[in-house]
Amino acid sequence: MKIINLNSNQIITLNDYPIRNDQILKLYFRMSHKGKRSLVPPCPVLSENLLISHFNNKLKNLFIEFQLRNPKAKYFLLDGSHKTTAATLSRKRIPVMIFESDRDIQNAKRLVEEGEILSLTTGATIRHAINILKRHFNKTRIFQTVEEKTNKMIRKKQLPTYMIKVYYEK
Repeated sequence: MKIINLNSNQIITLNDYPIRNDQILKLYFRMSHKGKRSLVPPCPVLSENLLISHFNNKLKNLFIEFQLRNPKAKYFLLDGSHKTTAATLSRKRIPVMIFESDRDIQNAKRLVEEGEILSLTTGATIRHAINILKRHFNKTRIFQTVEEKTNKMIRKKQLPTYMIKVYYEK
């Protein structure tokens, strides 16, 4: 499993907002903003190349339209909305672990057991992770980057004021 840092416009996020747990967001924001990012576990992602071939034609066409507006977005977030939002609000890059095989997922699950990662809701295999994302996007029919989602939450005032202030200050 490869671990890299991405910008918020490179990650296609899930459409699960507003954020479900304000306390977790506050914790990750504080860690990200105060320079303790090394304590924040990376978020699991899949490359678009693994997923797109599993979309039906209608979803593929929606994704192509999205790609025209967001050519840098190449990775699908599997888990980590709080972490990615906190990093974006802090204007920091987002650490991700790229899942390319079942072995990558098993290694990440071992890290959960060892306490290095808090949780992992990706399924047990790449196929399962693909199916989770496929179901999600078939239901929502919306693709957006972490950056777009964060900006939407800012516009709708769904985030604490102090976080928005930090975002605009940087």
